[in-house]
Amino acid sequence: MLVATVLGATPASAATFTVNYPVTGESVVAKTGSTLELGPGTLSTTVTTRTGGADLTGTLQLPPSQASFSVAGFIPVRATVTIIPTTPVTGTLVQGVVNAHAEAYIQLSNIWVAGVFYTPVGKECRTEQPVSIDMVSESNFTVFNGGTVSGTYAIPDFDNCTIFSWLLSSLVSGPDNTISLDLGRPVTQT
Repeated sequence: MLVATVLGATPASAATFTVNYPVTGESVVAKTGSTLELGPGTLSTTVTTRTGGADLTGTLQLPPSQASFSVAGFIPVRATVTIIPTTPVTGTLVQGVVNAHAEAYIQLSNIWVAGVFYTPVGKECRTEQPVSIDMVSESNFTVFNGGTVSGTYAIPDFDNCTIFSWLLSSLVSGPDNTISLDLGRPVTQT
């Protein structure tokens, strides 16, 4: 009954269960043209079936990632990027398509310029507001096999980065950044 419910049959009553997806992916920052590898991480999701689909609520955990890009076309910059979720990931699954929403701060640390100059940005250098990301899956997403979700988002200005907030904002902040997350086959289900 549970499998039929999730795949689109009309349920006699709602069912709730948890699935834990392995997550990998990438984000491309529009201003720098750099690709940030994401994961491997996990998305622990509570699925509540309903007539015509399911409601999803999850907790995304990603380890810090390394970002590299060039300033002025020739000065290499490297930084550690940490995604700090501020709310659960929420969404719906209807007819094999997931629509999801996530919010998180982007925190920067361990910034190196030209491989030799360490930039002291402090421990609280992050976007001044959470990043808001809406994602949509490909049409073949299933609860028990996962799939790919993707979207675009804007990076707000950075704050609390000592004297470098304005510089980081001018180099990184802006619209049209992309994200793609691959949710693999769940490793546990309850």
